[in-house]
Amino acid sequence: MQVEEGAYLNLAAKKYLEGLDAQERRFAAALVYTTLENLLRIDYVLAHFTEGKRLHRYIRNVLRIGVCQLMFFESVPVRAAVNECVKLVAASKKRQLKGFVNAVLRNVAEHLGEVDYPSQEADPAGFLSVMYSYPRWIAEMYICDYGFDFAWEMFSYHKPEAYTSVRVNRLKTDRVALERKLEGRGLSFVPGKFSEDCLYIKNIASMDSLDLYQKGLLTVQGEASMLVGRAVCARPGERILDACAAPGGKTAYLAQAAPAELLAWDVHARRVELMRENLRRLGVQADMEVQDAAVPRKDLREQFDAVLVDAPCSALGLLYRKPDIKFSKTDADLAALVGMQRRILSACADYVKPGGRLVYSTCTIHQRENIGNVRWFLREHPDFSADTQDLAAHWPEALLGRVREGSLQLFPHLDGIDGFFIACMRKRT
Repeated sequence: MQVEEGAYLNLAAKKYLEGLDAQERRFAAALVYTTLENLLRIDYVLAHFTEGKRLHRYIRNVLRIGVCQLMFFESVPVRAAVNECVKLVAASKKRQLKGFVNAVLRNVAEHLGEVDYPSQEADPAGFLSVMYSYPRWIAEMYICDYGFDFAWEMFSYHKPEAYTSVRVNRLKTDRVALERKLEGRGLSFVPGKFSEDCLYIKNIASMDSLDLYQKGLLTVQGEASMLVGRAVCARPGERILDACAAPGGKTAYLAQAAPAELLAWDVHARRVELMRENLRRLGVQADMEVQDAAVPRKDLREQFDAVLVDAPCSALGLLYRKPDIKFSKTDADLAALVGMQRRILSACADYVKPGGRLVYSTCTIHQRENIGNVRWFLREHPDFSADTQDLAAHWPEALLGRVREGSLQLFPHLDGIDGFFIACMRKRT
């Protein structure tokens, strides 16, 4: 219910699951996440069995988690799923509807196989939208951008296990030493696919309480985000600007290269303070300012060897692990984001020295925000060109074959990591 009101799923879940024991916490988290992952399909099933009745919000959400268990939790007996939902209604202000909830869920359990879903052939966007619970406009957009089969593969991808991606802080430890410490604490992990600095820790309930995190030996950071840091190719003695820096993961990574100056911006003062705390924990430094990256700064013209624009974006590349994002964006939002991204790119281009580098990244797979923006930028700024020189020297060989126009699109279902876009451009001398 809080996610419906705009709360972030991960923060709401953390708040409510803290008091549960490990087994209950895993089940409750799985139930919430699975319900949201499959929300449109669940609602489609509910509409079939409630015959267009108007449902009170609380009752609808109880029915949703009940249907979720009936459809996706084979280990939960039908009787248990139905009875627990009836108990939730009995303890609410809508207790008079417990019989209704009981009847609907039992009807679902008995006749689930009779639901008539949209046809793949007659309505491909409707089929993907309902079966994989993506808003129809996203299904239509991805079919247009990538084709039906590719969109189907994207929508159907699920990360096989619950791993948290962390980066080794090489200023305080090395990978072998950190692995030993994790093993000593009974934690399981696997190495990253593309970065030697990445480890995936399995089933860790609270990273904040881990002493290794508190001491700054590691930090939570996605592997795709680490590749963005590598794309900047920061070198000792350089001046670097991270224009949209919070929460500071990429900034901290860039700081390890010991640039002569590292300036980090964010438009929100609170996020700048959080970034400052994060960098302090990791033992790195940067100059931090509250600054809107879309507002030009004439005093910084051609002052930086490299500028990173990790732009505010639709975050559609994270949908496979953050299902609430699917329902917090609209097509109109994306159009507004593209405009903002272009303003930021134009402002930040002015800060790059001749011969310097501009790296643009997003955590989305939306083409208008990605390659569309890069092509627009290179048309509007003929003093820049697409650059693959630094990518070839610093990126994993397995990814270089997919670099096009100085840019790379990562996909969760192809790469097993977040769907990021990374583009490198160089200012002509």
